[in-house]
Amino acid sequence: MPAVPEALVHGTGLALEHFESAVSLAEREVVDAVSGLVRRINIPVNSTSPSGLIEANTRDPWSQSGKYALAYVWFCIPLLTIAGLLRYYRLFTDKIRTVLHQEEVLKSSATSSPDTDYELAVMYTDKSTNKFFPREGPLPGPPKTEASVSSIGPINNCIALFRFLFYRPIRQFQVKKGWRPIIFPSLSVSVIVSLAFILGILYCFIPQPLFWQSIAFGSPPLAIRSGMMAVALMPWVVGLSMKANIITLITGIGHERLNVLHRWAAYLCLFLSIIHTVPFYITPVWDEGGRAVFLSLFAHEGFYAYGTGIAALVPLAFLCIHSLSFLRHWMYELFVTLHVPVAIVFLGMIFWHCHNYLTSWNYLFATLGIWLASYLMRLFYLNWTNPFRMSWLIGDEAAVTIMPENAIKITIPTQMKWRPGQYVYLRMPGISVFENHPFTIASLCSDDFPSEYGEGYRDMVLVFRPFGGFTNKVLRSAIEHGPWHTYRAFVDGPYGGMQRRIEAFEDVVLIAGGSGITAIISQLLSLIKKMRDGKAVTKNVHVIWALKRPETMEWFKEELRICREFAPPDSVTCQFFITTAKRMATGHLVSAKTPTRPVSLYFHDKVNDAFQNIAEHRASGISSKRHSALIRDEAQGDPEREKELRRENEDAITALPQAHLVPMNRGGRLAPPSTHTGVDTDIISPAPRSISARRQDRNLSLDISQAVEAGTGAINPDILNPSSPTTGASNIQAFDFGFPSTPTEFQKNLMRFAFLPAAVKKRDGWSTEYGRPDIPYTLRELSKGFGRRTCVFVCGPPSMRMDVSNTVADLQRSVWSDSGRDEIFLHAENYAL
Repeated sequence: MPAVPEALVHGTGLALEHFESAVSLAEREVVDAVSGLVRRINIPVNSTSPSGLIEANTRDPWSQSGKYALAYVWFCIPLLTIAGLLRYYRLFTDKIRTVLHQEEVLKSSATSSPDTDYELAVMYTDKSTNKFFPREGPLPGPPKTEASVSSIGPINNCIALFRFLFYRPIRQFQVKKGWRPIIFPSLSVSVIVSLAFILGILYCFIPQPLFWQSIAFGSPPLAIRSGMMAVALMPWVVGLSMKANIITLITGIGHERLNVLHRWAAYLCLFLSIIHTVPFYITPVWDEGGRAVFLSLFAHEGFYAYGTGIAALVPLAFLCIHSLSFLRHWMYELFVTLHVPVAIVFLGMIFWHCHNYLTSWNYLFATLGIWLASYLMRLFYLNWTNPFRMSWLIGDEAAVTIMPENAIKITIPTQMKWRPGQYVYLRMPGISVFENHPFTIASLCSDDFPSEYGEGYRDMVLVFRPFGGFTNKVLRSAIEHGPWHTYRAFVDGPYGGMQRRIEAFEDVVLIAGGSGITAIISQLLSLIKKMRDGKAVTKNVHVIWALKRPETMEWFKEELRICREFAPPDSVTCQFFITTAKRMATGHLVSAKTPTRPVSLYFHDKVNDAFQNIAEHRASGISSKRHSALIRDEAQGDPEREKELRRENEDAITALPQAHLVPMNRGGRLAPPSTHTGVDTDIISPAPRSISARRQDRNLSLDISQAVEAGTGAINPDILNPSSPTTGASNIQAFDFGFPSTPTEFQKNLMRFAFLPAAVKKRDGWSTEYGRPDIPYTLRELSKGFGRRTCVFVCGPPSMRMDVSNTVADLQRSVWSDSGRDEIFLHAENYAL
């Protein structure tokens, strides 16, 4: 072997000597730091020690203060366990009911008629399990829809009691007109948060002492207790904030609902951190010799007595302040951009500040583990992270369509799967690289709705109104590029959705306000499909949709057509309410909320024609039935159509004879009595005239003036001209019917229609009305026909959700009083999703 140069050997030796000296120096620094820490934690005690130091080491020793962190561990874990058990109990009972129903459907199909000659389509018996003409044996008995384990009276009553109390929302508080109102969380969240704050305050201040005689004897016990409890909250704060998290897997509660607990847990953490900080800055810190001892024990390089605590407190305070509601809405994009990076800085500062005292790092490492595990889980929710899909790394293709009312419809053919009512976060780099916003999925992920994009694809449809920010950019881009331009869509989800199986309820009420229909329509389609397949216990579905303008109905015209034509007979009832419409001075019909946006008159004219038609056909002298000649004319030679019209005529309800009206002349005076004494049949028994014709001869002004003179209180006399001595027809011009001074033909027909007999709702249960729905009254009326289990699903503005929540809470009384009713369940979706 060649000889090693002496210089190289000498250099290596010098390097080893320098390395050994550096290691020994580091060891001495570590020993000094540890010795200082040990002296700080366990100050030696002997017979000459002062009484205060002996008390600090025996009464509430610093080394055993880690037990205070367990307060929130034992507070949160029982809540998590109860929520998880309730979820699985509900899933179990819902599954049992649907399986029992499917078995009954299969049994009834075995007793159906063997020949098609006996089949009767679209009959009321079509919904029954008792079929005509069974092959053999007696008719089957009533279906079994409940099992003993799925309906336990005491449990149902207990759940109804909690719903009676906690379904009620807390009213908003308006500080000043024009300001954003103060919105409180739900009553259940308020109770949980209040108990958590009370626990923290009591656990900090009840154990004694709060301070030692001097800081030289150890850190104040009050500061140690509050600090450990604040650290113990960190895993829950992070776990409640993540989109994909373990808490959602256990409880089934979406992260959008857990987020309110995340914010309040962070506020509680800040509150405890302030309690932890203050004792070091008040009088006991400045006792004689206390500060000198405190600084001498921590006088090693790289650690500052107060600096690390302030370094952790500042980012925590920033996170809590900029997440306040009014600031978050004011600068939402900035909030989203800064929140996670500042949270990472805060976690790092906490690691530095805690210095592995007691059990602090155990909770911090748990926080870090939950954070990383949640991000890893989220990879399975992204449409571009699966290498076995075409969307890997590039996202899915998306098309943008502009619909009536400038609504945006985004269609994304994707291989992702979702459930009805869920939502996704959408990012479109072609429009905005960094913005990521939630939208409810309005389409159904089913084989019945395949995508033309290819096998295995389903069309994910997102419908929303453009307001500002990202949604307005989508609208402007669609106008600029036209309908044939496609975008790349990066989808994160799906999230949320209903915890329960909606098909396990006998009665379902779906209530939507405006664009809240996006969360309803997929539930409706899914429910109708399962009802037709015999997989749903549901018998009645009632839909209430309040929308501002009739053009909004065009958004889901095809989906509504499917529901109307393919739902089982008499199972779906839909009520549409047009809530805002008024007429400008120029004569154009506009929205009350958006007066610069004209409203289409297409639906307006249709409703006007309907009023006109009802007034003409129902205002007959004796009966509302059609005679044979009219039926033949309307059938136009079609015998099948003529038979159908005759059957309808037989079923029609005959109107009561109309009251005799005293003839009036245009002058407003009673017609003079007739002096004709001859036998004139036209005078003795005049030819019958239609009500519409007779009402045109009637002077309504005279009736009003007579009502004012009689003092019945039905008319406010202040609206009349007080200076005029007469009450003739000329003085009634100031009477206000609630319309403008020049009513339109539509308003005249609407006013005429108010005096006619009430219009009969269409036989299929679909109707359209003007005005706002009286949801509490409607729910109370519907509740009279509710079965054993009812689900009320609402997605709309806060006022609508509050009305529904209060009404459903009141309806819980019927669960206690009626043994045949098990539950009335409420699911409320946020209007913004």
